[in-house]
Amino acid sequence: MISDMRPHFLAALVLCWPSTSLSIVNGLPANVVEFRSFVSLRNISPFPRHEGREINGCGGALVAHEWVLTALHCKPLFENVGHGADSVFVGVNVQPDGSIGARLRITEVRKAPVLLVTARLDAALLRLEADATAQGAEVASIFEGELVPGFATTTVGLGMGLEGAVLEFYASEVAEAGRCMVERADFDPVHDFCVGISGSAQRTGYGDSGGPLYVPDPGIPGGFRLAGIVKGGVKAGPTGPEETEFIRYADVTRLRDWIREVVEGARPRPAD
Repeated sequence: MISDMRPHFLAALVLCWPSTSLSIVNGLPANVVEFRSFVSLRNISPFPRHEGREINGCGGALVAHEWVLTALHCKPLFENVGHGADSVFVGVNVQPDGSIGARLRITEVRKAPVLLVTARLDAALLRLEADATAQGAEVASIFEGELVPGFATTTVGLGMGLEGAVLEFYASEVAEAGRCMVERADFDPVHDFCVGISGSAQRTGYGDSGGPLYVPDPGIPGGFRLAGIVKGGVKAGPTGPEETEFIRYADVTRLRDWIREVVEGARPRPAD
């Protein structure tokens, strides 16, 4: 099954690499205790040089005990769930040394609703085989409010995330929407927002798509709320591979009602 999945996983790695770095660019080691809602979509690496080790394909956030929110464009990782593809799994409760607290299979996929004609929000919900909080993970609280320019943000991720890669973060702020509204970027200012600081050397990297962006929780000193998931970077030019310091995020505050409908409307699991 793993060999059958490799073409899909290679495609996912390309889609989930929003910049040319192998991890968050110039990121710093994160305090994992603050980000127990972060999850890693993982598989066996398709690259021979990795010698069968696990790799992070995309990030995500735990938004209910059994549900993960990630980017829809990461779908090559999970689109065959339910058709015998069980080699992709979700790593929860990342440890300070980069080890994974538990690995849970994906049992169901829900794509975000259609907007106009065929356009979709860049988000998907993945149901896990078991309650991730029983493995030490925490459900993210969703931010309620306006993401105005200058608002402080924190992005966390594992990058390409081979086994043992430590969780990293970088601090930034919400930017003017125009910074992400360029010809080559899929950016909808109604459902997306832009993050970055002009001249900054920090940004997301390979494997960080779908990963969470947090904002300070005013009710909890040192706490965070989930505000967005990584959609991708903004190209510096029409042909160059490099990206600017500005990153596009799907606005999770716009997804709150849909998340609630899916989670509350999900069929109960059969009793053992």
